[in-house]
Amino acid sequence: MMDQAVSFDFFIRLVRKYWRAIIAWTVAGVLVAAVMTFFVITPQYKSSVQILVSRHSENSATQYTDQQADVQMITTYKELITNQVILNPARKALQKKYGYTRSLGILKNEISVSSTQNSQVFSVDVVDASATQGAQIANQIAESFKKQVKKIIKVNNVTIVSPASIATSPVTPKKGLNLLIGLVVGLLLGFVYASVRVITDRRVHNVEFLTDELGLANLGQVNHQHRHQHVRRQVENIQSNASSEMTTSQRSRKRI
Repeated sequence: MMDQAVSFDFFIRLVRKYWRAIIAWTVAGVLVAAVMTFFVITPQYKSSVQILVSRHSENSATQYTDQQADVQMITTYKELITNQVILNPARKALQKKYGYTRSLGILKNEISVSSTQNSQVFSVDVVDASATQGAQIANQIAESFKKQVKKIIKVNNVTIVSPASIATSPVTPKKGLNLLIGLVVGLLLGFVYASVRVITDRRVHNVEFLTDELGLANLGQVNHQHRHQHVRRQVENIQSNASSEMTTSQRSRKRI
């Protein structure tokens, strides 16, 4: 309990003495986060195309087995989509249709494949700085996969369930989250600054610190006099002494 009381007292001292600095650091953190979010970080847009690969089977006895096999094959499809076997034809088609000149490495970094458990449908996600180009890239990769998978695995039933559409809002940066992070970081830096100032402050501010913390005896207090007040009093004393001497001299002359 004593430690908690000391910690709380230390916290109160920080806030009371350095609240302006804490607020300044917090505002600075929010401003830095806002500048980074709205002016520095390039927005990224995500476009997704959904693909279904299934084996057309008229035999009801083997239909369930074929579906399970298709689900297990999705892992293979994921590897194919991010392979140059699919990406290279897609890259050439994009350059021919739209004039996009992207290397295989850049194209691969923009692509991710996701799927739901026990589902034959999987999604090809493309994240790009341009919403329009991202949608076009996703759709072209789906078309390339549809053509190439027939040659590689001999699967004829490939369906593009949902083509990619142009995204209306970016997925990054997350503006609200970034501003919140800036606020928290600025607040923490403000408290760190205030804590360092308090810890490194070696001045004695009150008598209680000497008696309670250091265990010293209080022998008395010396009032502080401002230097200007001390000089003024000396001048007044000199003037008073001079005036009294003049008065004494005048009295002596009158007696003579």
